[in-house]
Amino acid sequence: MAATTMDSGEAGKGGPPEWMALALDAAPMDVRGFLAQGEDPFAAIMEAAAVVEFGGFLVIDAPFNPSPLRRVLAGRGFSSYGRKLSEGHWRVFFHLDGGADWESGAEVQVLPEGAMTWREDDGIHIDVRKLSPPNPMLAILRLIEGLDGDETVVVHHEREPHFLIPELAERGWRIARVANEVVNVRLWLERAV
Repeated sequence: MAATTMDSGEAGKGGPPEWMALALDAAPMDVRGFLAQGEDPFAAIMEAAAVVEFGGFLVIDAPFNPSPLRRVLAGRGFSSYGRKLSEGHWRVFFHLDGGADWESGAEVQVLPEGAMTWREDDGIHIDVRKLSPPNPMLAILRLIEGLDGDETVVVHHEREPHFLIPELAERGWRIARVANEVVNVRLWLERAV
């Protein structure tokens, strides 16, 4: 994989947006330290975003593509463009421009339990962090039961959900891969062969 990778939201547009040249001068806010200490950087990011003036920039360094954060800031008028700089290091550029250049193909849906879902190149993502039990399991099971075909589901969870494993097996699913980051355990779910 190349050292710099554009995210799926920009891939069809032929490269970075025009405003990126100006955003490169902005100093990044590195939230990887927060996450390594088990702290949620959301409040600090929102504070930093609140002082950005129209036409200004916010740059975040994170250990993964923070899609839910990008959706929240899009709702506040920020366009975004993400680059994977290396394994475990994403740099996401935010431009306060009314959200004109946001990942147009990436729509978020909120399920009855409060989980967010969206589609990326590697499958359907579901974020169940911050939900109280049993809502994470209910949201995941609702999602997989409604899928046809061999779609991959990427779960964003706060911890490894051990009670989910037998429920998946009953439905013909399995956990194919796990990435265990401090406040984002990602699970790739696939139909069992």
